[in-house]
Amino acid sequence: MKKIDRKKVAVIVFLISAVLFFAFTMPFRLRLAAADITEMRPVSALTPVLGLIFGLPAAAGCAVGNIAADMLSGYELSYALLNGAQQLLYGMLAYVLWRRINKEHDGSEFCLDSVSRLLKMFLVMAVVAAVTVVCSAVTNHVYNVSDIITINSLYAFINTFDSGVMFGCPLMIGGHFLQKYLADLADGKKEKIITFSLNERMIVNTLITGLGICLLIGTAVYVTDKISTEDNTVGLWGRIYLFQTLALNFYFALSMGFMWFTEKKISRPVEHLADVAKEYYAEHSDDEGRKKLLDACSEYSKDNTEVGNLARSYISMAEDLESYVDNLQKVTAEKERINAELSLASSIQAHMLPCIFPAFPEHSEFDIYATMTPAKEVGGDFYDFFMVDDTHVAAVMADVSGKGVPAALFMVIAKTLIKNYAQSGIEPYQVFTTANRMLCDGNDAGLFVTAWMGVLDITSGKLTYVNAGHNPPMIRQKGGSFEYLRSRPGFVLAGMETVKYRQNELMLEPGDRLFLYTDGITEATSSAKELYGEQRLSEYLNGHADNSAEDILHGLKADVDSFVGEAPQFDDMTMLMLDYKKKQEV
Repeated sequence: MKKIDRKKVAVIVFLISAVLFFAFTMPFRLRLAAADITEMRPVSALTPVLGLIFGLPAAAGCAVGNIAADMLSGYELSYALLNGAQQLLYGMLAYVLWRRINKEHDGSEFCLDSVSRLLKMFLVMAVVAAVTVVCSAVTNHVYNVSDIITINSLYAFINTFDSGVMFGCPLMIGGHFLQKYLADLADGKKEKIITFSLNERMIVNTLITGLGICLLIGTAVYVTDKISTEDNTVGLWGRIYLFQTLALNFYFALSMGFMWFTEKKISRPVEHLADVAKEYYAEHSDDEGRKKLLDACSEYSKDNTEVGNLARSYISMAEDLESYVDNLQKVTAEKERINAELSLASSIQAHMLPCIFPAFPEHSEFDIYATMTPAKEVGGDFYDFFMVDDTHVAAVMADVSGKGVPAALFMVIAKTLIKNYAQSGIEPYQVFTTANRMLCDGNDAGLFVTAWMGVLDITSGKLTYVNAGHNPPMIRQKGGSFEYLRSRPGFVLAGMETVKYRQNELMLEPGDRLFLYTDGITEATSSAKELYGEQRLSEYLNGHADNSAEDILHGLKADVDSFVGEAPQFDDMTMLMLDYKKKQEV
């Protein structure tokens, strides 16, 4: 923050005070004389108020402005200098008095946010007004202008006091706000919102109402007297001034009582509750903050007023919030525990699937590569490949209905049954028939599995396969393009216990490729609700047919992700590619 040059600020305050005093003095002195030497002028507020806030620079500026106005009005130099000295006295007197009766010295003492501070302001203005009367009376008597005690003395007192209150209080409130605003700017705060407390608003509204009363009464007296009498201008303004000030001070007396009651019963309690609630909101987990809120609310909760209702609502809010936070902490802890377990389950599931490649380095006759991307922590899709015996390799692709933990558990059972039965040496259709019967037993959750399994004789190239309601695989003969391997699928596994499956056969030649996948690929949906589809799948595979199995599968996953965009993944995506390279020598 840039350091403030106090000398420059003092000079600026001096010049502005002098110009303001002169500019506000002359029009009222020329047009609104309430007596021969006393005019109705709000400039009376400038010296004590500016002096109260800024001290010597402002008081000196007002003194110079007063000297200039007196000289222009035709007064003697000594008289003008004496009046200037009095202005200096008034400003410094207000400055000293205000700091003696306010303990704060950090700038906040200029904030008129309470009735007690407003009364202090009234007291300072009354003392300054009394000193003004005495000094003016003595000066006028010395220069043979008037007697010591005249009607001018009353006018001078009322003029200084009322003008100081009517124009000084808004000036102090606005100046304090400007001070806070500039401090926020210096601190780099982005939010600069005009905020006044309830008491400040009440004081400003009271003063505005008082000014309105003055204008109404002054207008009424002016119109009435102008019609009924032909008195001189000085007498007319004197009566207007007298009626105005009497009404205004009576209004002030009533307003003080009303504002004191409002502050004690409404504004202070509301501001107190708002501050405590704001602190509690910022650190609601702090027991000390909660205690402060409850203690503050208990102080007002017994009142049968809106403030009491507000306090009771705060107490209820605090209790509900604490209960909610406790429950939220428990739920969060439980959710974290479940997430940790799901993460572990995902790791276990991933390691249950063959994930080491090349899978069978001792067999150069074929190559296999596979990937699985679950939609949730754990998925229902699975792939598998294993050697049935020394000359037969099996490949399995399956998709369990549903998502999450139930599908994952059912997947483990289905995978285990299929592999165990296949390695027992029975035919693929018998594997599915037997596994189906076992999966139907105790399947109260109603889950089912779509699956495709093929067993390749690596000596002859004969592929024996069986389909239980799964997507048809794609096959590419050497030098050709990928085409769907259509066959009549059987019913899903775990759907009906009495189902019997039949198998098909196909001869593969070295250089042929087999691609297996789940519907998470073809049914991947973009933000525009468009499916990836079989056509795009076929186009991608044929466009990259000569790439390695690993490159094709990773590239296809990237192509699907690009197509889907920001849309969420709703289904597991699983793929497997089997390359038949050469026949095994017998």
